[in-house]
Amino acid sequence: MIATMLQAIFIDPWPFWAGGIAIGLLVPLLYYFYNTALGVSTGYGNLVKIFFPTGRLQWLNTKFKETWSWRVYFIGGIILGGFISSTLSGSPGFTSEMGRFTAIIAWPPLAGAVYFFAGGLLLGLGARIAGGCTSGHSIHGISNLHVSSILATILFLLGGIISANLIRITLMGGAW
Repeated sequence: MIATMLQAIFIDPWPFWAGGIAIGLLVPLLYYFYNTALGVSTGYGNLVKIFFPTGRLQWLNTKFKETWSWRVYFIGGIILGGFISSTLSGSPGFTSEMGRFTAIIAWPPLAGAVYFFAGGLLLGLGARIAGGCTSGHSIHGISNLHVSSILATILFLLGGIISANLIRITLMGGAW
């Protein structure tokens, strides 16, 4: 029975509605216990503060006074959860494979690493400019009817659609 439960929770894909319910319940629980919103980008800011405690960026020194907040452990849990799920399903714990992208585009590992690192930097810059990450705006902001979050989410979606199609057309040989 425990093996079946572990299989259902950690290995088998969850139906979309179950994931939505889990995330939806997490938002009020975070407010109840921590009086804070769900978001990931703040945790990355905490990680930057851990590695560069004497940085000269003003926003980093004012916003991230509490370096080891729960968000650092949240990010660690995301990474650890993915590793556990991958390992229990029989997949390698770490991989550089990105599905269809790396199957079609045969870049050397260093080129792929630079490409995805640059994408991560742009993602972080976008989160900084938007005042939060996609999860914070889309899950927390929309549920609180923040107009800025609704607009940011629309722009995230449009940017994602446009970027995915540009990558598909320019790097992956056009339409599928």
